[in-house]
Amino acid sequence: MPEVVFRPASKMEIELLKNAQPSPIYMSFVCGICGEPNNGRVVADCPASDSRHVYWCVCSCPKTEPTVIVKRSQAMVSQAPEAREFRSDPRWPPDLIQLFDEGAAAFGSGAFTAASMVARKILMACACHEGADDGKAFTYYVDYVTDTVLTFPRAKTAIDQIRTIGNEANHSIQFVTADSAKRALEIVAYTLNAIYSLPSA
Repeated sequence: MPEVVFRPASKMEIELLKNAQPSPIYMSFVCGICGEPNNGRVVADCPASDSRHVYWCVCSCPKTEPTVIVKRSQAMVSQAPEAREFRSDPRWPPDLIQLFDEGAAAFGSGAFTAASMVARKILMACACHEGADDGKAFTYYVDYVTDTVLTFPRAKTAIDQIRTIGNEANHSIQFVTADSAKRALEIVAYTLNAIYSLPSA
């Protein structure tokens, strides 16, 4: 745990610190750096407007990352850095890393429809990176990846789910669910790992 420095701004705050008794508070949240659930220590908190409450926390993971959490009626409103369930791999091409990080950030902020659309774009960019032509229909990219890059039947079944989820986001007024967006990003991550992260023979 890093040293926490309190910076009082008034005599009253100084006196409060002098007379304070140990009363630790802990809060469960997903770390914005390691992506793992943890029980972080709350080092300070303050009520805000609109029934919100702000908490300054330190993650209990080995990185001990400082985190700011805003809640309303005990429901999470925002977190910084945002919770990241998905992480890119440095072995992926830089443009695909950037796209995947955008999708992960969208998912972490609850923008599930946006995350699913990014997953669709990642697959198209991946296919083009591997030699596919730009400007084609999405099914062309699914076929290209599964017929030319990852040539095993289960890959096509899984990757085609991104097309289905993407169609929901692109052609329907209904929002994409968290489960669907998570599935799309998982498939994309598996695909990119299979192409770029597995050690070569």
